[in-house]
Formats: sequence, structure tokens, C-alpha cells
Amino acid sequence: MTKTIDEKITEAQTKIMQYKNREKQLLQKQKTALRKERTRRLIERGAIAESLIDNAESLTNEQFKAVLESALTRGS
Repeated sequence: MTKTIDEKITEAQTKIMQYKNREKQLLQKQKTALRKERTRRLIERGAIAESLIDNAESLTNEQFKAVLESALTRGS
């Protein structure tokens, strides 16, 4: 049984839609992985910074930032 040109076109269009959907899925998966990687890095670095500052848990975010800025600009 030979497929008509219209059947081949419809089949090709269906495959195109499937590939586009697969691309969207993969892009979303990549975006999620990058976001998780960034979140993990931020948490780890925050923990490192907090471990180096005495009484860091009692400081406000503004105070914490000021301590970091002071430490970083002192070396310059």
C-alpha cells in the first residue's frame, strides 16, 4: 500500500510537532537543572560565609552584608 503525498505530509507534520514538544521538554529540564545547581551553590557559599563570621545567625541581613563588605574591602 503506497501512501499518498497528503498522508506523508500529515505524517511529517506530526513528527515535527513531536520533536518540537520533545525540545520544549528538554529545554525545561535543562532550565530546572541549572536553577537547582545555582540554588545549591548559593546555599553552600552562604553556609561557608556564615561559618566564618562569629555570631552570624544573630545578625540581620544588612549587618551580615556589612560584615562581608568590610572584610572584602579591607583586603583591597
